[in-house]
Amino acid sequence: MNFLRNRLVVLGLVLLATLLLYLLLPAIRQGSMEPSLEAQKMGLSATSPPLVPSVNVSIRTGQLPGDPPLFFREALPVDAAGRQILPRLQIVMLHGQAFTSKTWEELGTMSILATHGYQTLAVDLPGYGKSPDSDSLKTDQSRVDLLSRFMESLGVRYAVLVSPSMSGHYSIPFLMKNSAKLQAFIPIAPVGTRSYTPQQYQNIQTPTLIVFGALDTNLGAQSHKNLLQLPHASVLKLEGARHACYMDKPKEFHQGLIDFLRNLTSPERSRERELLSAHNMLPDKEGPELGSGGPSAGEDPSVTLFRQYLRLKTVHPEPDYDVALQFLDKIAKELDLPIKKIEVFPGRVVTIMSWEGTNPKLKSILLNSHTDVVPVFPEHWKYDAFSAFKDAEGNIYARGSQDMKCVTIQYIEAIRRLKAKGQKLTRTVHLMFVPDEEVGGHKGMETFVNHPEFHKLNIGFALDEGLANPTDAFTVFYGERNPWWITIHCPGSPGHGSRFVENTAAEKLHHIINSFLGFREKEKHRLNTSECLTLGDVTTVNMTMVKGGVAYNVIPAEMDVSFDLRIPPTVNLQEFECQIKKWCKKQERM
Repeated sequence: MNFLRNRLVVLGLVLLATLLLYLLLPAIRQGSMEPSLEAQKMGLSATSPPLVPSVNVSIRTGQLPGDPPLFFREALPVDAAGRQILPRLQIVMLHGQAFTSKTWEELGTMSILATHGYQTLAVDLPGYGKSPDSDSLKTDQSRVDLLSRFMESLGVRYAVLVSPSMSGHYSIPFLMKNSAKLQAFIPIAPVGTRSYTPQQYQNIQTPTLIVFGALDTNLGAQSHKNLLQLPHASVLKLEGARHACYMDKPKEFHQGLIDFLRNLTSPERSRERELLSAHNMLPDKEGPELGSGGPSAGEDPSVTLFRQYLRLKTVHPEPDYDVALQFLDKIAKELDLPIKKIEVFPGRVVTIMSWEGTNPKLKSILLNSHTDVVPVFPEHWKYDAFSAFKDAEGNIYARGSQDMKCVTIQYIEAIRRLKAKGQKLTRTVHLMFVPDEEVGGHKGMETFVNHPEFHKLNIGFALDEGLANPTDAFTVFYGERNPWWITIHCPGSPGHGSRFVENTAAEKLHHIINSFLGFREKEKHRLNTSECLTLGDVTTVNMTMVKGGVAYNVIPAEMDVSFDLRIPPTVNLQEFECQIKKWCKKQERM
């Protein structure tokens, strides 16, 4: 009896062990052969130190609204001095089930890619990190749509998609349905590769780097076998690495990743991509234009270019003009136009692209725009002012979107489309890009008009800055209001704050402010009560700065007030200046 009881106990233990193995084996768990969370986390703790980037790279974070909202991290490309540059490629990084976007930051992957010239976006997939879970992601199509929304909202047109393990639920369906949106695919032992036929794999033309660990005999081996059916696949096999091979061997992974990306941007590959890009960015002569329901269902290329330009931080007081010059070099190459750069002040360059007409002796046409933008108060922005975020309605949020980077892109796209149609103009057209317009143009256009290169342009007609128009119309203004920036200096009697001192600077300041703002109210009333007047027909007056004072209890000896005036061409400037002098003389007699 005891013998029988002992046999039953042993049999029960065997059944229990079998059940535990069934629940825990990677080959069976979730049907994906993915290791347990603990096993993956152990891999993280055992990693060797990652490569250290050559310069410090800032990792910014953001939250993309929607259902569900998506948390992400971004590293912008920088040069050896840490200055922002144009991205060679855009990298979108997913993660495995034991990790989040933070993993790519901690490994140094994002910083390393940034110092090699790549823009990197790492996302927390729904239910991981700081992205909430969602019940709406139960189908392949819903996950494909989520990745599409993420990329389009952040201006990613041709992504290099990096996808480890669990994230294959998103990346593999995306590859099958939207491979044209991928510059390259880097799967790291992803799940879900068994769901597709050899023919489906062979139809994909996306360059692929298959990454797996030599010791991963489960998911890594299985995905490796399936993914090898891709016609443009290469393999990065990491010796001594388990499933989470990018965690086990970060140095080897980083080196293999950089080598693969360099090959993508080799001269031969770059030329192929430029030809494809030029074709995609030009109107289709046989059908509708891109973005209008034609061949491409994605973002119009002109909008993508616009958002790229908006991300360049040409913002005062320290505009990054170098990155703007790189951008313009790229545009000139795409348009096949000669480009000339004239440094009018140290660090201040006027850039000119010229499309020569059939009769270059005729007076030319100038399309002028400025590259700089005014400062930003981040606390008043709904989204990062330099993210060029686009919401579901197509609204783009960015500093410079109206003043005047939108007009710059309109000029560029107009030339691009005319050239694509094979048109040739009689007159030469110059595209000119000037610095420092927002601070008066003293180190930009004001200096350049006296330069010999300006006179060589032989300009007969020019279009400059205008207003953004939400419709298809391009509004042209033939008159320009004259900007006057005026500072009124108000000297007065100083004294202690406890006394009624006569003839103080503040009293004079009060009179001047009342004079200017009273005139402002009259002009505003004219505009609001007349059906014939537009904003360009009246003088706008805005008080922009007040200076003076040293302490709460000291009456200052002087105070200054500054105004921004925009005066229409119909106003006699000499008479208006006399009016201002009368206001000033009145306060002098106080």
